[in-house]
Amino acid sequence: MTRPRLRIICLAFITAVTTLSACSESTTATSNPPIVFVPGLGMSALSVSVSSTSSFSFLVPKMTSPELLPPPAKSALEYSLMSGLAESDVDKVHAWLALSIDDQGTATNAPGVTVKPISVGKNFLAECPQYGPLADMLSSQDWRTNTSLRCLPYDYRFGPGENSFADDLKRVVEKSVSEADGTKVVIACHSQGCLMADYALRTLDASWVNAHVSSLFGFAGQFSGCSDCMRWAFSDPWSWDPNDPNASPVDPTWVGQLALDLQPSVYGENLLYMVGDREFRAKDNKALLEAGGAVSMARASQRYGLQQQEWFVAGDERGVPLPVPGRFVYGTNLPTTAGYAFSAAKAPLACTTPQCAGLLDQAGATEIQTDGDSGDSAWMNEAPARWTNDARCDLRGLPGVTHMGIVTNSDAVDLLIRVALEGASGDVPCVSG
Repeated sequence: MTRPRLRIICLAFITAVTTLSACSESTTATSNPPIVFVPGLGMSALSVSVSSTSSFSFLVPKMTSPELLPPPAKSALEYSLMSGLAESDVDKVHAWLALSIDDQGTATNAPGVTVKPISVGKNFLAECPQYGPLADMLSSQDWRTNTSLRCLPYDYRFGPGENSFADDLKRVVEKSVSEADGTKVVIACHSQGCLMADYALRTLDASWVNAHVSSLFGFAGQFSGCSDCMRWAFSDPWSWDPNDPNASPVDPTWVGQLALDLQPSVYGENLLYMVGDREFRAKDNKALLEAGGAVSMARASQRYGLQQQEWFVAGDERGVPLPVPGRFVYGTNLPTTAGYAFSAAKAPLACTTPQCAGLLDQAGATEIQTDGDSGDSAWMNEAPARWTNDARCDLRGLPGVTHMGIVTNSDAVDLLIRVALEGASGDVPCVSG
């Protein structure tokens, strides 16, 4: 179907407090069903406030493409400085964004620090700048940013149910449906955003979901703890230098990915880590964290682990489908890191930090590889097959497409468009080839 191209002119600028982006759109009407997009881990722009002394915007440096930043910023650090971060406070940001994990494993913000999305569903390019190319592809098919196409950012440092995501989703979806004269929303998601969407759709009232949402469309969705990401729990924290080879993309205290546990239903008995001759599988996740000195994260995993959440177990173990149809696309046939093999750790008896466990210094650990999309394993990508209505209809692998490349892959985006347009009548098409 050929549709007239909608011309969108976007001007990005930065105030002393936060990053703003104003889009001037044509007034051409669109009848396209609204799409609400949920970004992946680290792809949301966050607003950070510290008591009354500092307020600025933050994007994870190693997950930020410089060419997609609002000009004139050319790095995540410049982005923060130009949005209000003082030069004298640059080295304090690590401590401000790190979470405190208490003896019960509960994670909280540092005292006096407030973190939230810079806005929600109001300004796609400012809230989720890494997905501007996807927005361009959809705008060429008559979707309009900030009306029929909105972004739903979230504080990715916390896991499902521990931030404002579900409430924000409900508000943005209701606004989108209202502005579309009652046409239901397609919730699209990428990577970690798909787990957030899964959580919301399973915990919000099912009658509300059915009245407002036509389907969930996942691009390379993560539906469990991320096996290779587990190394981040005992790695150096993120660095302002995006090319720092020893720094992880996140902070070792961010429980949003690291405390989710590794589900045996996803990874089975596959070998994920080795420390010397000691082998670790999904069921050994807590032991792995302790072996790496990430003792506080091991406590958090007991607190936030997905296997302890009824909404997750319902789908993951009992096979209960979502209240609306789900369609999932992902890359295949690419070498993908599933975990790592480390030399034997020092592991002194009193070791409670990664620094004394010995794994922190092993930057050249051997990768344990499997098939996937070069970002997630096939075990993760195919996880929805356990709870969709018909995996033959609902899932599609795209050979050679990477974890990040899938959101601009023409075949994947065309499938989203088809699901949105044809699914508006209540008959959501299959994505199988």
